[in-house]
Amino acid sequence: MTRAAILVLALLASACSEDATTSAQQRGEASGEVLAGSISDAMIPLEQLESQAPLAPQQAIPTGDIDAEQPDVTPVPGIDGAPPSEGAEAAPGAPAPDQPRQ
Repeated sequence: MTRAAILVLALLASACSEDATTSAQQRGEASGEVLAGSISDAMIPLEQLESQAPLAPQQAIPTGDIDAEQPDVTPVPGIDGAPPSEGAEAAPGAPAPDQPRQ
């Protein structure tokens, strides 16, 4: 029982510190001032960096005639100079907007 009381008192005493963090530190915001001319590209260690994207996997070279693998397709009427179907009409236009009431 006395050990538990001592432990509770120790925890309470450690929670009562005088070092209160500022609100900017609690929210994780950066603070300070960047002076003009204090940051440059010369700070980046380009001679030490060798970052590269991973290489794409190599694709197999196709053998044979690629065009022979394509299916025969008939064009849809109205595309690539095919005559339009009989009885096809143009889509109706949108109705004129109503005049605003004054």
